[in-house]
Amino acid sequence: MSKRDKDRHPLIIETIIKAKGDAWGESTQTTVRSDAQRILESLVAECGVDGTEAIMNKHGFEGAAYRYVIKPLYDEARVRLALTQGNDE
Repeated sequence: MSKRDKDRHPLIIETIIKAKGDAWGESTQTTVRSDAQRILESLVAECGVDGTEAIMNKHGFEGAAYRYVIKPLYDEARVRLALTQGNDE
């Protein structure tokens, strides 16, 4: 059982959307969810699989338990990065 299983926080994106209340309409909320995925893509591409796992451990998650999704996220993020830089990876 990870630390987060004992002390679960609500998912961060939904927490900030809720905190903004009426200040963010439905369209902005949708954009925020999409933008958060783009932020995740960029961070995973730069941190790598091992780096992402280590950072998750630092934040109280069992990073190894998420490796099944970190690896394909990383692979796809690197493909997309290569495309934006005009080279094949």
